Amino acid sequence: MIELPRTLAVFSGILSIFLAVFFHFRKPTKSRGLPLPPGPKPEFIIGNARHLPTTSPWLQYTAWRETYGAWYSGDVIHLEALGSHVVVLNSYKAMHELLDLRSIYSDRHTLEMANNLMGWGRPTFGHRYNDTWRKHRKIMRSPFQKDKIATHSRSFERSMRACLLDLLHSPEGFHEHLRLFAGRAIIMFTYGLKVDTAKDPLVEVPERGFARVINMALPGHTPLVDTFHFLKYIPSWFPGAEFKRNAKIWRKELDDMVGDPFKRVKADIAAGVAIPSLTSTCLEDTTHSEDDIMWSAGSMYIAGADTTHALLSSFVLAMATHPEVQKRAQAEIDGVVKGNALPTFEDRGNLPYIECLLKELQRWLPAVPLSIHHRLMEDDYYEGYFLPEGSIVFPNVWAITQDEAHYKDPKQFRPERFENPATAELDPYKYTFGWGRRVCAGMNFADAALYVAIVSVLAVFDIGKPLDEHGNEVEPEVTFGSGVVRYGLASEDMHSQASLGLTRTCI
Repeated sequence: MIELPRTLAVFSGILSIFLAVFFHFRKPTKSRGLPLPPGPKPEFIIGNARHLPTTSPWLQYTAWRETYGAWYSGDVIHLEALGSHVVVLNSYKAMHELLDLRSIYSDRHTLEMANNLMGWGRPTFGHRYNDTWRKHRKIMRSPFQKDKIATHSRSFERSMRACLLDLLHSPEGFHEHLRLFAGRAIIMFTYGLKVDTAKDPLVEVPERGFARVINMALPGHTPLVDTFHFLKYIPSWFPGAEFKRNAKIWRKELDDMVGDPFKRVKADIAAGVAIPSLTSTCLEDTTHSEDDIMWSAGSMYIAGADTTHALLSSFVLAMATHPEVQKRAQAEIDGVVKGNALPTFEDRGNLPYIECLLKELQRWLPAVPLSIHHRLMEDDYYEGYFLPEGSIVFPNVWAITQDEAHYKDPKQFRPERFENPATAELDPYKYTFGWGRRVCAGMNFADAALYVAIVSVLAVFDIGKPLDEHGNEVEPEVTFGSGVVRYGLASEDMHSQASLGLTRTCI
């Protein structure tokens, strides 16, 4: 929260009370007599402002599903603060029927700080549902089709071999090595540029910028200017307007983040040394403007590595704590490559248990447990409830993963749940990559990169728990970040005790 001088703070406080009273007594005019969905009882004036969870919100929303499901349908939860409607979807049925089947949920809510002041309304994932967004998606459509992704498989495999060598030389740094692999893969695919270290600005700057802005979208984390839009007119030199000064710095950071690699590709094309990439291919096609190409490519570059890295962190944790799963997956790989080669993209069809493992990773610890919000473009009605136009709609993916209607023993890591097609449980690929017209354009890329990384690591390494000074196994202490992208944060012991042990084949 920004610090305002006393006069401005008093004025904002008076205005907030006025607006709160106004919105509190204002009644929806198109509700058809239907109630809003259930939710915590709003308090006078401030509504549900104090109820919005600021840490791991998906856990509270899932708990509310049970709380309100006893009397109502907990599939849809509603909160309101200062006139803003927040709708949380807590079931696969509600998400599918609303987000997949109704295009009026395809918009994005505009955040004054992030979208306008910082400029993050320009990347595709933050763009409003308009013609520019459609142009961006058209640019992305062809390069990210499954058959096109397959043509880049050798690039993934080369990046992974470099990662395996890093793991061999310093296994205690596995988080950094897997992070570098994820960054290398998306940067090579998007720009044809090479990076050698996780400290490269091409890796670090997008991670930092994306984490900063995406967490502003979480309820309870929005800056004051997103509630009181008039604050955007305050001069940046004004006391208490540090948010304006920061926004200017972060806007320049975004411009450089997207513009610099794009310029490098153009220079490489002019010099005749460009490595084929999404950007170089699109620049050869005069159908699209350079600005649209630059922001489409930049969007994939910025967001492309985070989820892959998060899932790989979960993979290491899962293998360390479920050795029986690891051994079975390794046996399947050995049966295909005979222990004398690394599995390739072409081997995937012969590795059905690995497919089950990939699905269970997506479900067990989803990289994005609370999906990026949608905005409802007009009034809607669902299951006897009224959903007002402008509502900010959050799909709670975590609630699906823990739903016993879809998964037996949901807290357990069991790839076998997907093994028999006749009894297979709900496929997490149906919901972990987004919904409707906002489904992740790069899902085939992320899936391919995750596959290559997992089969390569399992073919070369055994993953085990850390050891104490006497050589005894220690249970890893694991916590998770509470941002939009969920990383497993292993204890320091797990880092220092080299939980990746090389006991298998050579690279």
